[in-house]
Amino acid sequence: MDVFRELLCEIERIPAVDVHSHVRAAAPGASELSQIALCYPVSSELESAGVAPASLEADSLNGGPDQARAVFQRIRNTTSYWCLAQILLDLYGAQPPHEQDPADLAGKVKQSAVRPEWANEVLERANVSKVFVTCDWRKPLPKASERFVCVLRVDGLVNEAHVPRTLESLGETTGRSVYEAGDLKKGVDELFSRAKECGAVAAAVSFEPHVEFEPGDRDAADRALSLVLLGQKAGRDDRKSLRSYVLDQVLRNCAEHDMPMQLMVGVKQLRSSDRTLPAYEPATAAICADLFERHSRVKFDVFTSNETICRELAAAARNYPNVTLSGAWWYLAYPAHIRKILRERIEMLPMTKCCALVSDARCVEWVYGRAKLIRHELALTLAELAREEYLSKDAALDVAAHYLAENPKSIYGL
Repeated sequence: MDVFRELLCEIERIPAVDVHSHVRAAAPGASELSQIALCYPVSSELESAGVAPASLEADSLNGGPDQARAVFQRIRNTTSYWCLAQILLDLYGAQPPHEQDPADLAGKVKQSAVRPEWANEVLERANVSKVFVTCDWRKPLPKASERFVCVLRVDGLVNEAHVPRTLESLGETTGRSVYEAGDLKKGVDELFSRAKECGAVAAAVSFEPHVEFEPGDRDAADRALSLVLLGQKAGRDDRKSLRSYVLDQVLRNCAEHDMPMQLMVGVKQLRSSDRTLPAYEPATAAICADLFERHSRVKFDVFTSNETICRELAAAARNYPNVTLSGAWWYLAYPAHIRKILRERIEMLPMTKCCALVSDARCVEWVYGRAKLIRHELALTLAELAREEYLSKDAALDVAAHYLAENPKSIYGL
């Protein structure tokens, strides 16, 4: 048997942990076909290929096979389509969407969705033992369960600390009104105490490439906060002071509660729309390294969607024992990039320093599709290294076990 097939067979037996998703713990499965077939990766490709947004409404898949063919023909070459086809074939016994009768498929999805055990069955087939669920800090966190654990996402709190509504939300969420920097500290403390009680295993924050941080200073934060509470517009330095102070409080809590920080970099929001692009600033790695250094008690698990910074982050992970890397995330979740990232990390880092499965899925069906893709690419990468005699088969399988299962368990204390 070809070494790739041998490795893939073994890798498919490893129970993986998905360290980043947007699945809803209360309703993890898709309730209708559009949530699978028109999820964001697919719908964005269709729209970019010229499919009118009106054709991407939830009921568009009920327009008959001809309309479905017309919608999906243009993206038959993409990785998102490959994942979608795997989901439909393996979970529903269906043909690819450009061939399948959508009405029949919609019926199969609804029939499966009403079964209470369906989500667990999908994850069993995917051989995924745990799914991390990203939860916004302003909303009630679900209690951890056998399959799902939450990650406290604090983007808005850190990046928008200068916005009055953010301060009001912190007060509403924690029951602690914010009048000065000490109140901010107490609010963050309360937020993390509640998250820990719910079984949260990590926190997460994303910041854009141009954003800078400095050591948090309470006096500077107090001055900036007083201006905000008086209704004045915060200047650049004031925003930086508040942002830095809040992030330091967040990271202090991460250390105290033994919650790793998922640090997400390399994506920029376009101000004129809700679209995003991978982006890079030369100082990004240095800003991250300063955080790694100052908060050495915090475990940082770093995600990036920008290939330019991948090697710099791998070098940082070599230098800092408290830094690991996860992904390919978002814009890098395609075979050419996945293989490049995996090979680079396998060559540069101890096998204990990386997690492979970052589904970014919004339903368990897409956890299945992404897991299938990652296992395939991990097997291809390891097979290449084995054929080139850099790794033995045993070493390759050990890497796979660490990347898919052992490292997430160790890093996040599962």
